[in-house]
Amino acid sequence: MADDTLQPDYTQLEQLSGQIQLLYSTNLGHQPQQVECKLLEHTLIISVEDSLTQPEQILVENNHYELAKQVRTRIHEAIEPQLQKLISQALGVPVLDLLIDSTLDTSRTNIVAILADDSPVLIETKLVNGEK
Repeated sequence: MADDTLQPDYTQLEQLSGQIQLLYSTNLGHQPQQVECKLLEHTLIISVEDSLTQPEQILVENNHYELAKQVRTRIHEAIEPQLQKLISQALGVPVLDLLIDSTLDTSRTNIVAILADDSPVLIETKLVNGEK
């Protein structure tokens, strides 16, 4: 009998981290400094350091927080389908729900993906400037 539970390995999460950096770079013209992925059971937690684009940073520096929040919300909406697809392809399971939030003051984005499979797994990887 084949084991159909979610059993991704470190390499899959490392590749996913790199794909997320590439997604930011390609679609937003900005490469995050660090992408960290942690998988615990059916929840994938992704932390993206230095995620704000230059226009967002300028808005924050000039105290236009509400406008920067609106821009960041629209960016989240625009990249959400691509993130879902990347995660699903990398781990081989559907993404049931994706939650994205950013903190403007720290330039950090956190992504929580709820996965279809609930096997107990804990894996983490960190990619800093494209290197382990």
